[in-house]
This record gives sequence, structure tokens and C-alpha cells, in this order.
Amino acid sequence: MTDLKLASKAKIIDITKMSEYENHLYRCLAGPFRRYKKRIEYLKKAIPKGFHKKLLIFNGEVVGQIEYSPAEFSYYPIIGDNIIVMNCIWVLRKAKGHNFGKQLVEDMTKVKKTPLASQL
Repeated sequence: MTDLKLASKAKIIDITKMSEYENHLYRCLAGPFRRYKKRIEYLKKAIPKGFHKKLLIFNGEVVGQIEYSPAEFSYYPIIGDNIIVMNCIWVLRKAKGHNFGKQLVEDMTKVKKTPLASQL
């Protein structure tokens, strides 16, 4: 199957404010699958300030994710103006070889370049 056909079966969705994907908001793709109090507290503050989490879905299954936010609201101690920090990127091993990680990063950088990025 060509990369073009694979790309058409893959979709990236921003789950930051989608209640049906809330369980993915609090965890990584690969265990442990429990909520952490610090994570919940961080997200309550970061989401209104521009935090985003996106999932890559391929053939109806979540196989990748990316998290990013403006530097001042990142989980990491990074300082700078107009900087977007990628907190996490993950593609499951069983989905390797399809450029899914590249697609996630390209999606993040595409969003950053839009006029709405200043409102992240």
C-alpha cells in the first residue's frame, strides 16, 4: 500500500476539548493507564492557555499522539517568546514505517503558522 493510500486512511484530531476522547487526554498511548493528580491540575491550567493534544487514528485505531503548548504553559521550564513546545510525541511500534510521526509534527507546525496560533 502506498503512503498516499495510508495517509488517506489516517486522520489527526485535536481531542483537547472533545469529551468522547477525554480518557486519552490524561494518559499516554502505552501504559500505565491511570490518572495522575498533577497531570489533571496541569491540564486545567494549560488547556485554556493553548495546550493541545492530538491523536492520529488509522483504520479506526489510535496509533499516535502529539502534545504541544506555548512555552509559557509547557510542562517543562522553557522560556521564550513565540515558542511552541512539543511535550510529547508517540507512535505505536506496530504503526511504524508510515511516516505517522512526521505527519503529527507537520500538523503541529501547520497550526502554529496560522493566524490563530497567536491565540494558542
